[in-house]
Amino acid sequence: NIDGASVVAAGYQFVICRCGVGNGGKDVMYDKNVAGARAAGLKVAAYQFVYPLPPLASQPTRSPQAQAAMHVKDAGDVPVVCCDLEWPEQQAWAKWGCTAPQIVQWTIEYLQEYERLSGIRPIVYTYPSFAHGIQLPTDFGQTYKLWIASYTLSPAIPAPWTDWVMWQNSGGTQKLPNGVPVDTDYAKDLSLWDVASAPVVPTPDP
Repeated sequence: NIDGASVVAAGYQFVICRCGVGNGGKDVMYDKNVAGARAAGLKVAAYQFVYPLPPLASQPTRSPQAQAAMHVKDAGDVPVVCCDLEWPEQQAWAKWGCTAPQIVQWTIEYLQEYERLSGIRPIVYTYPSFAHGIQLPTDFGQTYKLWIASYTLSPAIPAPWTDWVMWQNSGGTQKLPNGVPVDTDYAKDLSLWDVASAPVVPTPDP
């Protein structure tokens, strides 16, 4: 139970709420968290925790297209969306049948399908060791903006990126005014929301 007004009073300007949990469904607190944040005047983003697993006939929602469709539907009208790319950890790849190229291909297909369905290009959340492990292609960093998890004095930027738009600088060590522990983040600026929220202006007839 988060008091949005006290969060605003403490100087926070945006919140990123978990929405999708792989092919396991929607976070049960998502709608409440988004509504409360908006009522308090906070800018809102959603993140989708993806399960980039190889296909399995008995679990068709493992596919990147199926997960993207689920996540687009669940996110609603939130204008800024992030793909949380951090699982499975490398030591568990054999258990799940994953490889680095397979995770990369899955992620690209997911992101392309999410954008096709929603018109929103997700920001990619990851941390340096995961990005190093999967070896994303060079053009990936030119296409997708980075939300980096790096709990250091300045963020470590993994290839193929050269900069970040959001930086998660702590993981559960900070607390909201009511004592709830949270991850904390910086945004370079708030233009992410301005661009995402800008109305499409139709081209006038010649």
